[in-house]
Amino acid sequence: MTERLLDLPEVRAEFKVVDSQTVSEWADAHRILSPLSSAEPGPWRNIRTPYLVGVMDSYTDEYIEDITFMASSQVGKSECLLNIIGYIMDKDPAPTLAVLPREPDAKGFSRNRIKPMIGATPALSRHTKCDPEDLPALEYRLDRMTFFLCGANSPADLASRPIKNLLMDEIDKMPLFTGREADPISLAGERQKTFWNKKRYKSSTPTTADGYINEHYNMSDRRKYFVPCPYCGEYQVLTFASIKIPEDERDADKIIAERLAWYECSECAGKINDIQKIQMVSNGQWIQEGASIDKDGVVTGARESRHAGFWINSLYSPWLTFSDVIGKFLRAKNDTKSLMNFVNSWLGEIWEEKVEENTPETLREHVYTYAKATVPEGALVLTAGVDVQKDHFYSTVRAWGYDGETWLVEANKVESWQLIRFLAMEQKFPKVSSGESLPVRLTCIDSGYRTDEVYSFAREFRDKVKAIKGEETLSAGRYYAASKIDTNARTGTLMKSSLMIYRLNTSAYKDQLARSMGHKNPIRWAMYKDVEKAYLDQITSEYKILIRDRKTGIAKEVWRLKKGHRANHFLDCDIYARAAADMIHALNIRKETQEQYIDEQRRLIAKRKAAQSRNKSWIGNQEGNWLNR
Repeated sequence: MTERLLDLPEVRAEFKVVDSQTVSEWADAHRILSPLSSAEPGPWRNIRTPYLVGVMDSYTDEYIEDITFMASSQVGKSECLLNIIGYIMDKDPAPTLAVLPREPDAKGFSRNRIKPMIGATPALSRHTKCDPEDLPALEYRLDRMTFFLCGANSPADLASRPIKNLLMDEIDKMPLFTGREADPISLAGERQKTFWNKKRYKSSTPTTADGYINEHYNMSDRRKYFVPCPYCGEYQVLTFASIKIPEDERDADKIIAERLAWYECSECAGKINDIQKIQMVSNGQWIQEGASIDKDGVVTGARESRHAGFWINSLYSPWLTFSDVIGKFLRAKNDTKSLMNFVNSWLGEIWEEKVEENTPETLREHVYTYAKATVPEGALVLTAGVDVQKDHFYSTVRAWGYDGETWLVEANKVESWQLIRFLAMEQKFPKVSSGESLPVRLTCIDSGYRTDEVYSFAREFRDKVKAIKGEETLSAGRYYAASKIDTNARTGTLMKSSLMIYRLNTSAYKDQLARSMGHKNPIRWAMYKDVEKAYLDQITSEYKILIRDRKTGIAKEVWRLKKGHRANHFLDCDIYARAAADMIHALNIRKETQEQYIDEQRRLIAKRKAAQSRNKSWIGNQEGNWLNR
């Protein structure tokens, strides 16, 4: 009797009975795919795309507040969003806003996807008193809720009404900012403040590392869909690198037509075909980053998060074969624009074009037989670079010869300012084949951290130490620029005796270093025998990529840390030592002008010593006296 009473609409409305049905269960029971918008019209079946179940059901998980779905095309991403919209209209009515990149996109989604879904699904059409086609394009007034749509380029629409549910599709095509407002995702999210049980759903095909979807996925628990191998049972993520084709076959049309590709298990190298893939996907599970799953399907290490993130690529799609995917790649690989589309829309990955990259293995050819802390013959001058950390330092010393030749003399982790002082001012390094020893001619030390200490050190030893600050770029292609920092407390003007800060164009110096390390470079870039692994890892911790603007397609080159690398201290040190060599004109010493260079350096040193001697008088030694103002 109680169950029959609860089924009455007026009773359910009065007591707000919560339905325990999940989105995927609702879709399986009620959703009808319209022939107007689907290539496979008829009842929705979860078994067709089992990986979407976890994404859909995260909406009905009370603990989860944010849902981010980064996916390639051809995996049912739009249908997943439509099922969530249908569930809200039928089972969880509340003010809801769907945001598309532009208003025409919102109108098109309303006309071509949502209205056909309502018209084909009785569980939804019962909530409107008119023909679904007669609903306004951007505002549906249903019997228990209002459903809004808008474009992300309209600040007024994003900020005009309170909502419980925010649904955003193709967020990587949205503008970075909306006028003078915040970005559209943040702006629309402000409308949810009054709802304790709010939900935010964001989906998109990725573009670049700077895209919204990559940013929000990285803030989530980062789930991926693991499937079991039909041979060994090991769970794994399907990756493009594991698709195999006959060794001598590169004809894309033939590969697709004859289905010549297969998938190779990452554990047992079993040969998996497209039919087996369907069974694998039906037995798959979403696993968070940091968690693991064994061959029995037991998950360990999972953690609770209110932000569920999902990533999947087109290899899982029931509408694509392995041959379709590799065939698409073969057609796109020689054209940058087509390849970018393949990486984004088929692999579901961000686009990064590698321009320069070295690895510890490729640098092994630069290891020579001389020992650490010794100077090979041919070296003329030494410079050092120091990277400052909270309670220690990293330092490198490099020797420079004619025509750009350079040798690593030492790379160390240093514990105190006293040792940095010894390195910069007192230490001498013996040459390999003679009794001569060389001191460090100039040291560049980073002032971005423990700034006051660095400034004090540079003031004390200003003839042999330069305080530097890295910048991505400087105008007009300059490698470095110097500026004074000390001002007269009374007049506010810069003091003649001010400390100079050298701003380095780090990108330009990294370009220069990468060319030096390149295996095709005829100029020697050398390291001592038994060079430390930490040095090799850190000197190769970054690579150069092309980042393309998602609207204009214009690319710019940037240096980024490689995945899995966190430390780049020795790379910074090498950049600083190279800048020091640049400051004393040691990068371009020609063999025929070697003696002239040495004479010039001797004259400069004598000149500085003479200036120091003059400044010992009481007048010159008073840095703040009126004679120096």
